[in-house]
Amino acid sequence: MRTKGSHAVYRDQQGRVAVIPQHGVVKRGTLASILRQAGLTPAEFLKLLG
Repeated sequence: MRTKGSHAVYRDQQGRVAVIPQHGVVKRGTLASILRQAGLTPAEFLKLLG
């Protein structure tokens, strides 16, 4: 992980990149974009939350 301004940039072993804003509330469209970048479905994301 690295940070650029108020965003964290994560890269996985396959080279996929997900940019995550580092502030309180993330809008629905932004969350959907993050999930697409990470290759996750909403159900997989919810399962990871626990």
